[in-house]
Amino acid sequence: MRARRLLPIALLWLALGAGPSLAQVPGAAEPKRPDSRAAQARLHSRSTADRAGAVRRLAELPPLDGARLAVQVGLADREPDVRRAAYETLLGWKDDAQVGDFLLKTFQHDAAPKKTDPRPRKNSAPTTVPVLAVLLASDLPETEQRLRKFLETWLAKSQEGALMVGTVADELGLLADVQALATLKKLTGRECFTECFACRRAVVQAMIRIRTTESVEALLALLPKVDGEVRGDIVRHLAAISHEHFGCDAKAWQAWWKKHSGEFKFPEDAVAPLGSIALPQGENSYYGLPVYARRVVFVIDISGSMAGPRLAAAKRELTGVIEGLPEGTDLGLVAFSTHVSRWRRELAAATPVNKQDAVRFVNRLAAGGNTATYDALETAFRYDAEAVYLLSDGDPNAGKIVDPLRIIMAISSPNRGRRVSIYTVGIAPGAVEGANERFMKTLAEQNFGLYKRVDQ
Repeated sequence: MRARRLLPIALLWLALGAGPSLAQVPGAAEPKRPDSRAAQARLHSRSTADRAGAVRRLAELPPLDGARLAVQVGLADREPDVRRAAYETLLGWKDDAQVGDFLLKTFQHDAAPKKTDPRPRKNSAPTTVPVLAVLLASDLPETEQRLRKFLETWLAKSQEGALMVGTVADELGLLADVQALATLKKLTGRECFTECFACRRAVVQAMIRIRTTESVEALLALLPKVDGEVRGDIVRHLAAISHEHFGCDAKAWQAWWKKHSGEFKFPEDAVAPLGSIALPQGENSYYGLPVYARRVVFVIDISGSMAGPRLAAAKRELTGVIEGLPEGTDLGLVAFSTHVSRWRRELAAATPVNKQDAVRFVNRLAAGGNTATYDALETAFRYDAEAVYLLSDGDPNAGKIVDPLRIIMAISSPNRGRRVSIYTVGIAPGAVEGANERFMKTLAEQNFGLYKRVDQ
């Protein structure tokens, strides 16, 4: 009799999410699934661990009920552990048609610009990224088709779409698990990858963060299919993990992998500084910095302090790299002192005729005036470029923004979505780790590039 009285209590305890699982209660009958209200109550515990556990227990609810709570409560939680638990719980329903429909409507509502405000809703940020990640992981044809159509339209209308896809890729790179890599590989077959440079680069950079042999194989498969800065990202990564220097030779890299894949181990210094990677002979470079970009802008300081041998040497280096640009490259030139001047208003194909004209523009440059660095960078970013190479010898002291930290913020923040590389060259920039060098170095590091010091 006592056992009969205790059994209903045990079942109630299970329904509220406490105590052992059903399998641990000998002879217990199948209890009812916990209802949404009880589950929601547990989601508001003061304990982060308890909330994360409650989110995982949502998998016991009917999929649509559990998904709603995972999005509305779990993904909105302030703690990363709870949000990750919600994301992983939603992944369990990635191929459920009802959940897929709910997630698509949620994503479209929260992410799409509104007529009254063209920007995505600020309070949607915690949910849109993981929801999109789950949708991208889905193998349901209907979900994939509807998501593809929405992304195509969204990316075409707003840079926010590229930023969102890039943010998802970044998060997947941090997760660095099997599902994350599988989703990134799926993205390489989407229009957002083939048509959008920022999305393409974000996906490749995320795959680089995943230290598995499967990721290396995926990058090797992509190498002959991509170009510009994206190809450069893969080449630098392969050189860093192999200590080999095959440049953009996809066949040589494939041969290396075939020989070493069986016993390959990632070195501890797998994320080597860009400057430590030797360039194969014959590859085009600017002061030793590789030039991979297919759409590139060179920005040269012609302020008064550059007068004489310093400017003459800079001109020789710049004309050399212009003459070495391969067919298929688009080129832009910006010169600055107190004011900014451009060679052309649009990027121009690096044909023999255009390269000769670009060299003439460089040779006509004369030094004088102050250093309006921000104005020059602002002008460079008007071009649809993959990389900007900035050469300067002094602190910013003219133009719209002079403070170095404000310049870095003003350039780096909008560049999060574009992912344009900024390579900086400091010509006799003053003291090592001085104010100007720190400015040039930080500007490059926060914008996917590298700083190079040249003393002369």
